[in-house]
Amino acid sequence: MSLVVRTGPQEYECRVGVLDFLTNKLKMRGIRKVVIVHGTTSWEKARSYVLNLLESDIEVEFVTFNGECTYEEVNRLAGITGQIKAEAIIGIGGGKLMDTVKYAAAKCTGVEAVLIPTLASNCAPWTPLSVMYNEDGVCLGFDMHTKQVSILLIEPNLVLDSPVNYFVAGVADTLAKWYESDVILSQLEHQTNAFLLMARAAALNCKNNIVQYGKQAVADIQAQMLTPAFIQVVETIIAVSGLVGGLGDGYARTTIGHAVHDKITIFPETHTFLHGEKVGYGILVQLAFEGKWTEIDQLSVFYDGLHLPKSLADLQLNYLTEEQLSIFAGEVARDENLVESGYPASQEELYQAIVSLEQHLATKVIS
Repeated sequence: MSLVVRTGPQEYECRVGVLDFLTNKLKMRGIRKVVIVHGTTSWEKARSYVLNLLESDIEVEFVTFNGECTYEEVNRLAGITGQIKAEAIIGIGGGKLMDTVKYAAAKCTGVEAVLIPTLASNCAPWTPLSVMYNEDGVCLGFDMHTKQVSILLIEPNLVLDSPVNYFVAGVADTLAKWYESDVILSQLEHQTNAFLLMARAAALNCKNNIVQYGKQAVADIQAQMLTPAFIQVVETIIAVSGLVGGLGDGYARTTIGHAVHDKITIFPETHTFLHGEKVGYGILVQLAFEGKWTEIDQLSVFYDGLHLPKSLADLQLNYLTEEQLSIFAGEVARDENLVESGYPASQEELYQAIVSLEQHLATKVIS
């Protein structure tokens, strides 16, 4: 593989009151007409934070996001942007909305992407790629973009006012950065590349911050208390985790954890679970594949405290037959990103990992 470094947004800022300066930031870039793409609940909470923009002389067109990052939705937003000749698309919402806005802006010449996340559920606001789905919520893989986000602004109070389960999912998704990337990045031949070394350091930072501050940050969002621990975890979920793939490219982006997520979406029962929750289960499958049972036991305690899924039953998939599990394992083994990463995993080995994980967890419950 080649190594293409895409560090992140052109400008990033996370602080209380940062959105008061959004209008100035747009005008400094010569932006006078924008499309604001928003959800429903998220917009109700975010609107008061962008009154400075809404009361300015910048022209605004409002578009409601349809809920899935599909090619049809990307083209719809790009079409609206081109039709009104907007100079920027502002995305206000969660990860799928961020991915859709990035893609739409990338398809429009001279149009900037400006992102204001209302959730800290993954690194979507940071990365120059979009995870694509069909209208039924089945993951189709991801597409890279040729340009990065122009402005990424995080208002901590806005993120604090988000659903706790999304934040917990972000904690799990960020934890995966270390477990998925280290097998590749720790290889001797990668120890002489400066950017891969930085990617590994960022991945370790993800793990350390989540383990040290994750539970406290979840308690803080539950209590609606804005604390340094909460802000640190928010920035770890969105920015530091985004740097892992940004610096490490395909060597540090995904292995078994995300491959399990991508392929498990074929089961409609899993569509009620968030991205990070399914990735969290994928981490355990990967650790079972690697025979790291002590690590699984340690993480199980962490998972239990955050009510993260650990088993097929937790994901409502305990009805799957041996044949269905084997087919699923084969789909994971053939996952394009897993194959490209160079991580060796066969269908039979992954099947055994899934079964062994179920047996191990069952033994712990009995004991």
